[in-house]
Amino acid sequence: MNTNFAEPLQVISNWLEAQRDYKNSPSIAAAIVVGDKMIWSDAFGYSDLSQQVKATDSTIYSICSISKLFTSIAIMQLRDRGLLNLDDPISEHLPWFNIEQAHAKSGQLTIRSSLTHSSGLPRESDFPYWTDPEFPFPDWEELRKKLPEQQTLYPASTFYQYSNLGMSLLGAVIERLAGIPYKAYILEHLLKPLGMEDTRPELPEDLRGSLLATGYSVESRDRSREALAFFKTGSITPAVGLSSTVKDLAKFAIWQFKILDTVEDPVLNGNTLREMHQVHWMDPDWANHRGLGFGINRLDGETIVS
Repeated sequence: MNTNFAEPLQVISNWLEAQRDYKNSPSIAAAIVVGDKMIWSDAFGYSDLSQQVKATDSTIYSICSISKLFTSIAIMQLRDRGLLNLDDPISEHLPWFNIEQAHAKSGQLTIRSSLTHSSGLPRESDFPYWTDPEFPFPDWEELRKKLPEQQTLYPASTFYQYSNLGMSLLGAVIERLAGIPYKAYILEHLLKPLGMEDTRPELPEDLRGSLLATGYSVESRDRSREALAFFKTGSITPAVGLSSTVKDLAKFAIWQFKILDTVEDPVLNGNTLREMHQVHWMDPDWANHRGLGFGINRLDGETIVS
């Protein structure tokens, strides 16, 4: 393999910096992994505009839906321990799961259908946390109380419907079966063993404006952006609540390549990860392909796992 990446990496660096400038993004951070090595990482712009804090490859960002991968791996750990089966109904592990089933002929809403976003559940818990500027994410009690007021969108295992609610419910399954809070489980069973020291199952408020990047609004007409209110993701954390750096996410990628080759690993068996990387759901139009927590696509004859 040609390992002289200097010229293409310079092109990538120039392109990212130009994209950040063109799109007026506060900052961009990126890393590239080849095999078992991170060959490049860098950041452009400012993690806090008012204080002119320069972004680095150690800047902490909300990783939003990448959080779902950690929740999915935790579910597979519990499966491998014999504490659940992928085709168990969610209600078997969450007695309070009582959303209105709007489709009389629907099958069960299962662990697998939540992992593949084919459960028919709504995209969100019924709170305006993406539209209210205060980001009112519900706690677990609020989510439970609201659930019976919602109803399914489709019969289970019929169509692809991306669902933060479904992944959040899997976080509740983890709590119940592990007997400890979701955040504690993710920290002890994934982040620490993976050596992801700058990744957290939350946003570290005390680091905002320094190591934690400040969140900003969309552009106004004069291209300015307003700093957004800090938020805690509450019961939606299993879907969107983790924070990390590009260097830690590079570790996460390297770990996957490693265990796919070696199989045995204290965090997850390589064959289980391979199972997660395979297609477990395909929409009737063949347009959406889902693994267990992962997206699976084809591009120019190659399979892309993301």
